[in-house]
Amino acid sequence: ADPAHSLGINPVGQSGVPFDKHYSDQAKAFVNGEYVPQRFSEEDVAAHTEGVLRLVPGE
Repeated sequence: ADPAHSLGINPVGQSGVPFDKHYSDQAKAFVNGEYVPQRFSEEDVAAHTEGVLRLVPGE
């Protein structure tokens, strides 16, 4: 298996927050039997990152 070329789908989207735009963004693809590339390398993740949420205690 080659993780760099793997495919997958998350039927509930990339967010577990119901009001987030990514909550169900993969549902239609899941129903249609479609898959999306899975990002594993640091470079691939960085190249496809839309945003970052940092949670810092005390701030």
